[in-house]
Amino acid sequence: MSNFPRHPLGITLIELVIVLSIIAILASLALPAFSHVGQALAARSARSALTVAISQARIAAVMRGVPVVACPSADQSSCSRNLRWDAGWLVFDDRNRNGQMDPDETIITLAQPQPRGVAILASSGRHRIRYQPDGTSDGSNLTLTFCDRRGAGSATTLVLNNSGRLRSGTPTAAQAAAACAAVGT
Repeated sequence: MSNFPRHPLGITLIELVIVLSIIAILASLALPAFSHVGQALAARSARSALTVAISQARIAAVMRGVPVVACPSADQSSCSRNLRWDAGWLVFDDRNRNGQMDPDETIITLAQPQPRGVAILASSGRHRIRYQPDGTSDGSNLTLTFCDRRGAGSATTLVLNNSGRLRSGTPTAAQAAAACAAVGT
């Protein structure tokens, strides 16, 4: 009597090639969906980080009793005069009320550039957010529009009113188009 099994154990090379081909086809079909998930996560992360920074600015203004400014900043040490927040931002106490970070003023928080493919664009003419010691942001009524490579249909906004409150919103077609045009630049 033989101790060897009648049917060989294992798989043949042809079976292995067929299974790997099926896996490759399924992976190629699923890959675009995974890139959309990555873009959604990057946009959500940028939106959350900016929401936290703006909230910290308001809290700091009230707690410290001094004006606090949040502004876009490409170098994380001075305010930029553009409407693009995706290059990073800076939050600082503005004791002398000049709207610029000076050596004697304290940085509250700052952010590095956001991931490629995410654009954050402020409404026209709004280069900074200024919180007063009472928590209001008079003159800072603005909309921040977030867009990623998924396009205008996935764009979202944060809206800051003069009383200093931040809320989520839906962008207008023009806001979404402008922010999404900035994704590639």
